[in-house]
Amino acid sequence: MSTSASLLSFLLVAVSFALHNQNASAQSRPSQSAAPNSEQQGSGPELAGGNWGRGRRIFHSGAAGCFRCHTARGVGVSLGPDLSALAGRDYTSVLQDVKKPSAEVRPEFTLYEVELDDGSKRSGVLRTVDGRLFLGDSTGALQPLAKDRIREKKSLARSVMPEGLLDPLSEVEVRDLMTFLLTPPPSMPIAGKVAAPPMRSMKEVSDALAGSLPLPKELRPLRIVLVAGKKDHGPGEHDYPAWQVQWGSLLTAAEESTIETAWDFPSEEQLQTADVLIFFQKGDWNDDRASKMDAYFERGGGAIYLHWAVNGGDRAAPFAERIGMASKAGAIRYRHGPLRLELANTDHPILRNLDELDLLDESYWTLAGDPAQITLLASSPEEGKLWPQIWCYERAKGRVFVAIPGHYNWTFDDPLFRVVLLRGIAWSCREPIDRFNELVLPGARVK
Repeated sequence: MSTSASLLSFLLVAVSFALHNQNASAQSRPSQSAAPNSEQQGSGPELAGGNWGRGRRIFHSGAAGCFRCHTARGVGVSLGPDLSALAGRDYTSVLQDVKKPSAEVRPEFTLYEVELDDGSKRSGVLRTVDGRLFLGDSTGALQPLAKDRIREKKSLARSVMPEGLLDPLSEVEVRDLMTFLLTPPPSMPIAGKVAAPPMRSMKEVSDALAGSLPLPKELRPLRIVLVAGKKDHGPGEHDYPAWQVQWGSLLTAAEESTIETAWDFPSEEQLQTADVLIFFQKGDWNDDRASKMDAYFERGGGAIYLHWAVNGGDRAAPFAERIGMASKAGAIRYRHGPLRLELANTDHPILRNLDELDLLDESYWTLAGDPAQITLLASSPEEGKLWPQIWCYERAKGRVFVAIPGHYNWTFDDPLFRVVLLRGIAWSCREPIDRFNELVLPGARVK
């Protein structure tokens, strides 16, 4: 096996182990309540106001450089300790480990000085992969070492991790980084009498993401607004406030993305500056909102409508002119339970690699609007007929993506639903369809 293949094998084992730990932790933690427009809260006063998504970006940034040597949440390099298991440890001890990395060093991470047969000296952490010896330095680089060239090696009794790594960071950035390290990834609270569906397998997720293209080196900055409203159903259902908090933190992890929140409807400034508006609330429609959204679509803005956000009340028909199809409360039919969605237009990039999509959620039918005007992506058989459940629509220069599923909290943590929704977000703002792939797994229900 080549050196590159050996290293890849070595890293994949670590990544798989970290992903397993990440999801086991996420699924076992108790439910959390969430307040509208608030930051995700940490587990102690030191983390109050910390944001997991921002912390993840700091972890992978050049400023902190953690990713060069450490794996966390399934991503990184396994030269140093896997940090996925830090969730649950106390803030003070972890912060001390970061500030004083040599205070206590496990033997396998001890720094060695190696003298070669030509008299040159190198220092780093020793690793053996497939019988070959490597030296890993503080930049995370692994260099092969021929054993017969080693004249002497000695332990330096300290960590390869240098001190002062937090110095370039602000107090807020340190708090966000610690929030990422010490708290589980964002996920929706599961509650209520209905049992959650089985978790997806990693193979299902990998198959769906196969063929993903590399992203451009420079991404277009995006402004994404999450529009929520007052919770209007029982535990684990229509939890718009929790979604705004958890998905606000999740989307913040995406590079070059600024996440804002709104209650009931975007502000005037957000309508003028947002690239994507994501609505998850009990929908409401009137002439004022119609005028504002028409102007938004005319300038090329993207919009996402999830579940009950398609409600237009007595104005369902004009609402449908903007989003393809819309509901009138009391005039539609619905069903809670297993949904075996039949996919259409599978050549659409949002449905790449997907042949079917089964969910435990709610379907709507007899909506207002003309199905011939939408790009149908998924429908559900109800009362002997197929009814649209997921679709795309273009209004003026804008793009709209609609998903009726979303009644139960767990649907937002279903990785295949995430694939579809995250691709819908990317499509709506004319970005590469794989732009948000890195957000499919954190906190997702994967076994």
